[in-house]
Amino acid sequence: MRLIVAIVLLAVSTVTLSIGIAQRTVFDAPETIDLSISTETTAPATIIHGTELLKYPGRQTITVTGGTSGRVPSEDGQGFINRSTDSVFVAYGRTVDVMAWLSPVRHTSLRLDELGLALTALPRGGDLYLPDPSGSDLWFAEYSESGSVSVSIAAPEDVSVLIMSDGQLPAPQDISLSWPVINEAPWILALIVVGLLTMLAGFIALIMSWVHWRATKGPRRRKTQRPKRRSARAYRSARALRPAAVRPSGRRAAGFVALPVAIALGLGACSTPAPEPAIDVAAEPATPTTAPYPAVTELQFSRIMSRVAAQIQAADEELSVNTLGVRVEEPTLSARRSAYIIQRADPDSATVVPIPASPIRLVVPQQTTTWPRSVFGIIQDEADLASPSLGVVLKQQDARSQYELSYAIVLNPQVQLPDLPSAAMGAPKLAADSKLTRIQPLELIEHYADVLRRGQESQFASEFALANDPLFAQAGPDAQALRQESFGETVQVTWERTPGDSEVVAFSTADSGAIVMGTIIERELVEPVQSGAAVNSSVAVRALTSLSQSTRGFDVESQLQILWYVPPVGSEDAIRVLGFTYSLIGAKEVER
Repeated sequence: MRLIVAIVLLAVSTVTLSIGIAQRTVFDAPETIDLSISTETTAPATIIHGTELLKYPGRQTITVTGGTSGRVPSEDGQGFINRSTDSVFVAYGRTVDVMAWLSPVRHTSLRLDELGLALTALPRGGDLYLPDPSGSDLWFAEYSESGSVSVSIAAPEDVSVLIMSDGQLPAPQDISLSWPVINEAPWILALIVVGLLTMLAGFIALIMSWVHWRATKGPRRRKTQRPKRRSARAYRSARALRPAAVRPSGRRAAGFVALPVAIALGLGACSTPAPEPAIDVAAEPATPTTAPYPAVTELQFSRIMSRVAAQIQAADEELSVNTLGVRVEEPTLSARRSAYIIQRADPDSATVVPIPASPIRLVVPQQTTTWPRSVFGIIQDEADLASPSLGVVLKQQDARSQYELSYAIVLNPQVQLPDLPSAAMGAPKLAADSKLTRIQPLELIEHYADVLRRGQESQFASEFALANDPLFAQAGPDAQALRQESFGETVQVTWERTPGDSEVVAFSTADSGAIVMGTIIERELVEPVQSGAAVNSSVAVRALTSLSQSTRGFDVESQLQILWYVPPVGSEDAIRVLGFTYSLIGAKEVER
């Protein structure tokens, strides 16, 4: 009997191990799901929405093979020429941004069919050509190679992939997508485990059978006894009891043999099958969300700031306003233009505030779905960590424009910033006439300009924390009086402060207050008191006017870029100046 049990156990082990190993080798599922298409498109762009990429689980790998040709406009615009390229450009970004950049140019949209077994190309109408996509500030990441590009990403639902060549030629046509297959089959492991256990039990039973055979082989010596005569009744009773004595042994053996089989079947029935791909047959590409979202991510801002800083550095080295204008707008543009003129006249007389790219201390992007859009950041010069931090504002006019630097404000030493929203959340940008703050941003600039003119006599002086305001100490009435004394009695100096024309930028803070950036224009008239007397010009004024002196005097214009913190409504705290940049932007002879 032990030999039979061993044979049955080994047979069960052979079957279960064979099935388990076969499922892991011969009948194993492929490691990836691969779909490919040759679009034959003539559109300059192909897009794949995140809703399509998520129809199978796991990271998505997009492989694009280049090689397109077509008729494009000639450089002189008088006709068309045939051109070809093998360049491939792949980028991905927020779906709303990608679609805004594409509009209204025709493109091809790739979708999975209803069963998720093939890719289909859906053409979209529109204009014929797109600008070169390389270097756009909208992309989260971009890849450009000759021949082919393979990108592995984990795209969320609100991200889309853009595939192009150069914007004029058709997009690359050979595209393949792949997803990893998660082969979760616990019942296969159960079969292998049961097979090993039954194999072990079979060998144990086989050894026990051999030991028993060894112990029982050979003659047995028994004492000879005279057989006793049994009665017929006892014979019938013994005969009737014999089957009952045999049956328990048979049930124990059968139960011992059936136990591993029952375990195998039970584990197989209870195991979880491998999940099927999650394909929504009726799914349509999701409409991009219209809920406000942060204009940029921290990684985007870092990349954009590097590009802006590199462009400004090149302009500073060349003293070129044209180079500067690629990435800089007002009010910083006029301040740097004047500094370039002064530096050409006397390289040692003027210094320009450097615009570093890192380290980035803070990023507050605007919550928006439209353009123009802005982002506020705080940066410190990595080469000189003792230098003051710089508050910058970058602005993008439309989806195809690059971000440009508008404000560059030197923060006060050891300044205490208010609590600002995280970069992942962003902050609403407030209008210049917003009534959501204690004082409207535009009125704030008017009130502070009056305080600089009148000092404590201004009706608005109580609104501001003037005791610890370095700008008020440098440009207020007391500073004006000291400057007048420096000229003596032969020269009369008068000042005028008015709000500048630059856009007022305001962001909500985490405590329902606001940070506000604006400009104040200061005009300083330096005129001789006596008739026929002349006023000597400084090096900077001489560079801007080409005059070393004037009998009429000079009209000097300076710009103040200022960053304020406005506490929330109901707070008793005063408005604080967090930083400012003082720049000479113009000078001329006084007109009479």
